[in-house]
Amino acid sequence: MHPAQAHPHRFTREDRLRQKALIQRTIKQGRKKVFPELVMYTLPNTVSHPRLGLAVSRKVGNAVIRNRVKRRLREAFRLQQTRSAGQDVMVVARNGARQLSMRIMGGYFRQLLGKA
Repeated sequence: MHPAQAHPHRFTREDRLRQKALIQRTIKQGRKKVFPELVMYTLPNTVSHPRLGLAVSRKVGNAVIRNRVKRRLREAFRLQQTRSAGQDVMVVARNGARQLSMRIMGGYFRQLLGKA
C-alpha cells in the first residue's frame, strides 16, 4: 500500500517543491505577497496538485523552533489545498514567524491563494 493511501493527509515528496530550478522559477516568475513574518510566492504548475516549498533560516530560531514553524506552515497549507490546486507555493519565513498562530498562517494562505 502506498504511504499516502494509508495516511491521506500525509505530506509526500510529490507535495513538495524539491528541485532548485522549480524553487527558483517560483520565486522569480511567481506572484509575491509580503507579510511581516512571511514572504510567499505562488506560480501555476503543470501538475494537477499543489506543491509547497519552505525556507526557514536559522534567524527564525533553533532547530526545534524552525521545525515547529515548518510543521505549522505545512498544516496551514494542507488545510487550504482545495484553493491551491495546480499551484506551486514557496514560503520564506522571517524572524517573526515563530510567534504566528495557525489561524494567522491560514489567513495568509487564504489571502495568497484566494487571488490565484
